[in-house]
Amino acid sequence: MEYHISKISQVPSSEVKIKGSRDTFIQWLVTSDHGAHYAVRKFTILPHGRIGMHVHKYQETVIITKGRCTVCVGDKVHELGQGDFIFIDSGVKHAFQNKDDTLEFFCIIDYPDDMTITPVDDNCPQE
Repeated sequence: MEYHISKISQVPSSEVKIKGSRDTFIQWLVTSDHGAHYAVRKFTILPHGRIGMHVHKYQETVIITKGRCTVCVGDKVHELGQGDFIFIDSGVKHAFQNKDDTLEFFCIIDYPDDMTITPVDDNCPQE
């Protein structure tokens, strides 16, 4: 496929099923099905929702487009808001906690051979 055009509103949304997650939804905007060697995903986390602590082999870059959140990466806690971004390397545990209003962010990932997501029984220090 040489290119792909769509509208975010037309891409199906599904609930994130990572252990410890709640009120979080994902849309896969660009994937290997489009011929890409990476994926672009849009996440929406409702007020006080979260993505539980987890780890995986793919790298990711998260770009916050709406709202504020707490991001736990390794043993550190960071506050991010609209216009902020974070790169998280493979094998680094991390979690996202929405602060107040609806949080939206884009997440770009690569495609390693193993796309397994492993929940980690650990909480953000502020949870």
